[in-house]
Amino acid sequence: MKNLCLLAALSLMMSTPALALNVEVEALSDFSTDNPPKSYSVKIVEPINTESYNIESGSIIEGKIIAKDAQILKRDATFSFIPTYLVTPEGQVLKVKKNFIGKYKKEIDKKKIAKTAVLSAGNFAVKGLSTGVNALEGAVKNEQGNIIKSTAVAVYEGSPVSYIQKGEALTIEKGQHFYMNFKIEGDNTDE
Repeated sequence: MKNLCLLAALSLMMSTPALALNVEVEALSDFSTDNPPKSYSVKIVEPINTESYNIESGSIIEGKIIAKDAQILKRDATFSFIPTYLVTPEGQVLKVKKNFIGKYKKEIDKKKIAKTAVLSAGNFAVKGLSTGVNALEGAVKNEQGNIIKSTAVAVYEGSPVSYIQKGEALTIEKGQHFYMNFKIEGDNTDE
C-alpha cells in the first residue's frame, strides 16, 4: 500500500502541470456584465515571462468575452476572456493559435475572511457571538444614519439568511487595473 501511495505521489510530481499566471491588466474601454461586449481589449501592465515566450509590458491582448451573470447566494458576476490577437508595443500583430482562457480575478478581502473565521469558531463556544459582534459593529459604524436600523442591517448581513440575495454586476471602467488568471500551456502565439 505504501508503494502504491509513493508511486502515485511521484507520478503527480513528474507530470507536466499547466502554468497559471495572475496577470495585472489595464482596461482599454468600459465594461459591464449587464451588457458585455462581444470582444474586449486589455493592456498588459507587467511583463509575462514563461519558458515558451515573453510578452512585454504594454502589449495589448484582444479577445472574446464570456460573461457570467450574478447569481443568488451573493455570487457576483464575472467573466472569462479568450484571447484572439496580441499586439506588441512595436505594433506587431500576433494571432493566438490555442485557446487559453483568462478569468477575472476578484480581490480578496483578507480582513473579512479572518473575521468570519474567528466568529465562526467563536460561535461554537458561545452561541450568538457572531450576532452580538455584528450588532455592535453596526451600532458603532452607524452607516444607515440610525443606530437601530444600522444594527439590524449589520445583523442581517452577517447572518446566513442574507445569502438569499443576488450578487452584484461587475463594472470595469476604462483605465482601471485588475487581475486575470491565465492558464498557460506551451507556445500560444504565431505571426
